[in-house]
Amino acid sequence: MKRFRYIICTLLLLASTLSWADIPQRPQPQRLVNDYAGIFNGRQVMDLEQTLVAFDDSTSNQITVVTVLDLEGYTAAEYATQIGHSWQVGQSEFDNGIVVLIKPKTEDSYGEVFIAVGYGLEGAIPDAYAKRIIESDLIPHFREGDYYGGVYEACQTLMKLASGEISEPRDGSSEDDAAGIAAVVVFFLVVFFLIVFFSKGSKGSGGSNNSGGGPFYTGPIFTTKPSSFGGSSFGGGGFSGGGFGGFGGGGFGGGGAGGRW
Repeated sequence: MKRFRYIICTLLLLASTLSWADIPQRPQPQRLVNDYAGIFNGRQVMDLEQTLVAFDDSTSNQITVVTVLDLEGYTAAEYATQIGHSWQVGQSEFDNGIVVLIKPKTEDSYGEVFIAVGYGLEGAIPDAYAKRIIESDLIPHFREGDYYGGVYEACQTLMKLASGEISEPRDGSSEDDAAGIAAVVVFFLVVFFLIVFFSKGSKGSGGSNNSGGGPFYTGPIFTTKPSSFGGSSFGGGGFSGGGFGGFGGGGFGGGGAGGRW
């Protein structure tokens, strides 16, 4: 009976392996940028690889970028998630891997992209955030043929979210809203302090100075949260590290989001 179970398990495992035979095998040597579609030049691949390796070295979070010419009949979500599973992107104890999959647009097919998020990062990067990154960072660049620019911006945002530097991605409109709110708050604070100051001054003797001074406010009046798309850059030397040490056994549960153009 035990032998029969072993044979069944072996056959199921083999069938599962064969069913995903079209998915690229884990690269050897292992690397984080795998441009099977050839949409980046050599310098772009090197710069992006160094950025992601440095992030891995400093945080243990792993982001791999994979480009393919054909999804082989799978959905982008299936393809990206299976890469995360079979390559074991992320660390086994944290499940902190991210797969950014891109199939470029051709004359006879849509372009497709999917961000697959490992179990351990689903709280930091919910599906809605992944969708916003695709719509704000990736697809606008991709429509202009700028694949590297889109991937670089998306990775910057993903790294900030994964490391806790920001709690959510923000677009330009929200920054404008924050600036408008700040201006209104500052205006009313200034009016309030002027009213208080002159009302106190009018209670004293004519022409005399207020020995206590007016209620001047010298601290910061209003602060706004820095934009997630500005500020420090993970690619600009914030991290240091050598070559990629390899994937660590992370798991994926289907989290993430996709888009097409």
